[in-house]
Amino acid sequence: MTYHRTIISCMLPLMSLLSNAAVDTTRVVIAYGKQAVWKTSAAIGTISGKELTKITSPSVGNSLKGLLPGLTIMQQSGEPGYDFYMQNMYSRGVSSFVGDQKMLVFIDGFEAPLDYISAEEIASVTLLKDASALALYGSRGANGVLLVTTKKGLPSTSKISIRLQTGLQTPTKMNMPLGSYDYARLYNQALTNDGLPARYDANMLAAYQNNSDPYLYPNVNWKREIMKKSAPLTLAEMSFHGGNRTICYYVMAGMLQNKGLYRGTDSKRKENSNAYYARYNFRANIDINVTKNLSASLYTGASIGEQSAPGGSSNAATLLGAMWTTPPNAFPIYNPNGSWGGTNIYTNPVANILSRGLYKEHSRALQVIFNLKYDFSHLLKGLTAKVSAAYNNYMAESSSKTRDYARYSIRQAGVDANNAPIYAYTPYGANAPLQPTEDLRTDFNRTNLKVQIDYSNLFGKHGIDAMLFCMSDLYKVYGERYDARYLNYAGRATYNYKKTYIAEFSASYMGTDNFPPQHRFGFFPAGSIAWIASNELFMHQLSLVNFLKFRTSYGKIGNDQTVARYIFDTTYDYSGSYLFGVNANPSSGFSETSLANTNVSWERKTIFNIGLDATLFKQLSMTADFFNEVQSAILTRAYANVLGFIGASYGNILPFMNAGKVHNHGFELKMRYEGNFKRLFSYFIEGSTWYAKSCVKEAGEDTKLYPYLYQKGHPVWQPIMLVAERLY
Repeated sequence: MTYHRTIISCMLPLMSLLSNAAVDTTRVVIAYGKQAVWKTSAAIGTISGKELTKITSPSVGNSLKGLLPGLTIMQQSGEPGYDFYMQNMYSRGVSSFVGDQKMLVFIDGFEAPLDYISAEEIASVTLLKDASALALYGSRGANGVLLVTTKKGLPSTSKISIRLQTGLQTPTKMNMPLGSYDYARLYNQALTNDGLPARYDANMLAAYQNNSDPYLYPNVNWKREIMKKSAPLTLAEMSFHGGNRTICYYVMAGMLQNKGLYRGTDSKRKENSNAYYARYNFRANIDINVTKNLSASLYTGASIGEQSAPGGSSNAATLLGAMWTTPPNAFPIYNPNGSWGGTNIYTNPVANILSRGLYKEHSRALQVIFNLKYDFSHLLKGLTAKVSAAYNNYMAESSSKTRDYARYSIRQAGVDANNAPIYAYTPYGANAPLQPTEDLRTDFNRTNLKVQIDYSNLFGKHGIDAMLFCMSDLYKVYGERYDARYLNYAGRATYNYKKTYIAEFSASYMGTDNFPPQHRFGFFPAGSIAWIASNELFMHQLSLVNFLKFRTSYGKIGNDQTVARYIFDTTYDYSGSYLFGVNANPSSGFSETSLANTNVSWERKTIFNIGLDATLFKQLSMTADFFNEVQSAILTRAYANVLGFIGASYGNILPFMNAGKVHNHGFELKMRYEGNFKRLFSYFIEGSTWYAKSCVKEAGEDTKLYPYLYQKGHPVWQPIMLVAERLY
């Protein structure tokens, strides 16, 4: 797959109305820690939470669009509550042809969903992109990592911040459907082009044009009848923050309400429902200095979600699909007797929203993090130890009220004494009462325990930073065989000389029970170097260059995301069919659906990155990166068909194998110019662009009849189709 994004933005901030918890701009969040900006040698991108609050969006994920070079977010729906999925976030394009390859998202150092956090809670967001930045995530870092840091209190007087937003959402572009006259005229033209007789005669065309009979010759604009022009979006948030030398706090509560665009629905959501999403966020972050050397922190984030949509099997895709595919002359919305219009071919798009019931969902998310940190500087300068425990839970309950409705097509059966038409009705479907159902949609728990040691010291012109940690991760999903466990031993060492020459080495030894015992652990090393050229004496004469840093990195990371758990075991199905005897009579029984492969292991990705960071004229900043990635040992099932035999009669039962390979390369560029106009106001202009192109090198494919049928040699996820010669 090829990605190309260009974003340009500008802002003129005249004054600040809200107070925010302070954010350290001299240090940047990296994997399991913070680092001085000048000291970073890896490819990362960061943005403050303050920038996110300037964007009105129901989800943090969509607010990030275009703000972090290399981060691509694909929005598949604008329906409230369904506008963002973590599966649609990609770092530097797509480097695997296997579906559902999610980025990792860490909130305050521990994995958690991005879907249920508010922008007001966020201090910063960091995107880790190259091997040096991702190595500590071992066998899980190949798809990129997004680090979210929430706001903390600082020693200061107590402050209150209030943020209120309300506005209207409207589609940026929705084409107007054809009217009945144009539809019928073009339909006739299409039939004529195929050598077929016209369907609509001149009298019918005239009836559509003058709307003389809205029942027999309807002209329905389904878009106008279903969709409103805009829908309200309301946001209200309040935060308290402050503290002293002993205790600091940040407390926040917020509410988001997002309504949909469907017309005529029940505002109380009893019989039917508009698309609707409400989220209530709460956060309490507390930091305590227990003694001179001992500190503790407790971070709690919670979210409650309420969601509803039209009932039945309908969703935005099917509802809007019916709106565009139902001809304007198919039938009226309502028949003369008040019944729903419809045919045996088309359901009624309006009735699909108003008479199919409703779907409701209640969700809650909770993350609790406890940290205990001890400073050993009295024993060894710069030495600290930290113990952390985290718990994350998510639950969603759904309830549905579903029903069906009768629809009728009409025809004129005659006229009455007043020469008024008499209609005959043909029914399709039947009315049914509301049927309620309750269900637990999903529920998961994640428990983490981490022990970490940090060291930082300066020896004359030499600076050393080091970190070691061990983390256990247990992930459980209710009602499924999906208790996943991870164990990670990792460390990082950074050396700098005269704050000019920087070298960093990081590595992870990580294990996961996704694979057989002999292949559960892997070693993932990475290294990076950087040179701050602007610190050299010969650069001091160049006044236009304020800061210039060159950096490069290389390393190996992994990916353990598989299409199923325990793919190294043989799987069976009870619906097999066997042939016995002379007459080959079929008999049912168990059958193998996938053969075992005890040699499967995690996928491997090697990344080479070269980049620079520069500031020119004190106002123009620039970051550029070029990268080359190779992801190998991609888990795939070969597409060869196996001849049916006893125990495997359905064929295509080959096991998963580390047979795939994808090459990915591209670049990222971000530039920002900051200035002020006679000190009356400040402004900035920012632009970014990034490009990534993948190519499948191996996919475990069977022999194909034609070359264009192969994935190999084409970008990931490119549709397989016959391309006309010399057109591309």
